[in-house]
Amino acid sequence: MDTNCPDILVIGDCDIDLYMKVGREALSESSGKVCFFHGTKIPIEEFRTNIAGNACNVAVGCNKLKLNTAVYTELGDDANADIFINEFRKLGIDTTFCIKNPNTPTNVHPIIIYNNERTIFSYHEVRNYKVKDWPKPKWIYYTSLSKGFEIFQAELVDYLKNNSDIGVAVNPATFQLKAGVEHLKNILRITHVLFVNKEEAQMLTKHSLHSGELKNIADVRKLHEYLHELGPKITVITDGKNGAGAFDGSAFETTPSITPSKEIADKTGAGDAFSSGFLSALFYGKSLKTALKWGALNSSNVLTEIGATKGLLNKKDMEKLHV
Repeated sequence: MDTNCPDILVIGDCDIDLYMKVGREALSESSGKVCFFHGTKIPIEEFRTNIAGNACNVAVGCNKLKLNTAVYTELGDDANADIFINEFRKLGIDTTFCIKNPNTPTNVHPIIIYNNERTIFSYHEVRNYKVKDWPKPKWIYYTSLSKGFEIFQAELVDYLKNNSDIGVAVNPATFQLKAGVEHLKNILRITHVLFVNKEEAQMLTKHSLHSGELKNIADVRKLHEYLHELGPKITVITDGKNGAGAFDGSAFETTPSITPSKEIADKTGAGDAFSSGFLSALFYGKSLKTALKWGALNSSNVLTEIGATKGLLNKKDMEKLHV
């Protein structure tokens, strides 16, 4: 294989996150709802911007864990697109396929942080993704795209069928999940590792033949088995403070969540941090159990910083923590 070929090519939308941290005196809270008075000025305790998006977060996470990383993303043609390209280049991430689209904006997601939890206002510009003549990667990580993703996904499936030695990791996001499992079956049939949280796993499997049984499923392993029927060789289900599990069709492993070393600052990007830690461990030939631990450590550490990439672990620190 060409030495210029990446270890992993991450495919998906990127965005600039605008973080606005507000205090209790600015908002009213009731029954899980946080409200503000429309038409007023709300004081902000802290404001910052960060590069983000599922593809960005996973790419930065894998890069910090020493995988040769490339990103294919369709951006706008503005200053925010330049921020991505410059930041990726500083990190050593291949930006050859970070494509600018004339006369369109780069995605921006305003985020309100309140009481260590975040509310994301998500915006995805409709893009025209195409399979490119990229150097053949060892892994492809396919994640969040906007409406109309199905056309590109079909092209990607054909490409992967013609290059069956490429590892395929999939983390469906908002529009892919809303479209339903029928729109994901073609990619899931050739997926090596599927990353979802517990709610997403239930969303996918309730569209299968077992929809009536899901209401009574207490055994998480059963949920993994249902996901396996859709095609993935390894399923990974995260469940917040309840930890995570992985199933390869025979071995079923779990890991508890790991208490952060510092106070939780922001939960944005915790799932992506888990994915990059888990997949990097697999890349290095680690066991399912170790991969889960790498994922949990990465996820725990990213919680201690505002932003989805600042707290990501590098390979040296990961190996030091995982003893």
